[in-house]
Amino acid sequence: MSFQQFIEIIGDPSAPVSDAPFHEASDPSPGELAEFALVCHTLGEERRREVVAGMVEQAEENLELDFTAIFRLCLKDDDDGLVQLAIEGLWEQEDRWLVAELVELLRSERGPRVRAAAALALGRFPVLAQEGKLPAQDGELVYRVLMDFLEDEIEDLEVRRRCLEAVAPYNTEEVGDYIRWAYEDEDQDLRASSIYAMGRTGEAAWLPTLLRELENSDPAVRYETAHACGELGEQDAAPLLVELLQDDDPEVRMACIAALGKIGGALARRALIDCVQDGDAAMSDAAHAELENLQFLDDPMRLYPGD
Repeated sequence: MSFQQFIEIIGDPSAPVSDAPFHEASDPSPGELAEFALVCHTLGEERRREVVAGMVEQAEENLELDFTAIFRLCLKDDDDGLVQLAIEGLWEQEDRWLVAELVELLRSERGPRVRAAAALALGRFPVLAQEGKLPAQDGELVYRVLMDFLEDEIEDLEVRRRCLEAVAPYNTEEVGDYIRWAYEDEDQDLRASSIYAMGRTGEAAWLPTLLRELENSDPAVRYETAHACGELGEQDAAPLLVELLQDDDPEVRMACIAALGKIGGALARRALIDCVQDGDAAMSDAAHAELENLQFLDDPMRLYPGD
């Protein structure tokens, strides 16, 4: 098949999108990109979303496929749903141009879902800034823009909480103040964002709060807290996470496995081994993957742990 066949299939509303040879659209030439844009302009909203959703799915399954140029093109589309899909497709992109694109979307008159997605996607850049992998001016821009929207009391709450999650790695005093503000709020989504943000700060001072929340009656809170404990990587969280491997909620159990894999240590390893041997199929597979990762971190030259 060829790029032309890809274009013919996506341009035919009667043809299943799944039949399109998506690999032919990977890393398109300028001419191919222009042809794709021209054809998309003739398609209905639902069909265009279906095509781009297919690209997102294909890129997740095959990391060698590169639809960056197409996703970037879609960031300018009038359809908010298509823009959200494009943001999702750019999940691995760390180039500086994306900072400007996401900031522009966050500052735009788009709907709150698009702006919240843009804020969330900006969350990868504070980590790069803290690691010295992002120019200082870009890091400062990301911080200031996220804080401006977080501080805006009339801004949509979904946008504000995503900004809190995204800005957390900077771990400044004002970030800490907003984490406390969100944690003390009655809105459950906002409280969940505060817990997520605690983990992203890398600040061990949040651990006592997180340990309390591991015993929360709400499984969604326990799930979010287990994830945050993994991000902090503090050994003191391991005993409670091990206990929660018996939780009634399967998502909580899986979050605990992932957290123990990040924390490491003798207790975590023993618990993960027990999961491999005695857990259900999903827990066993997840625990085995975490043990392999821990083995690799201990001995990077041993590419096949257990051989």
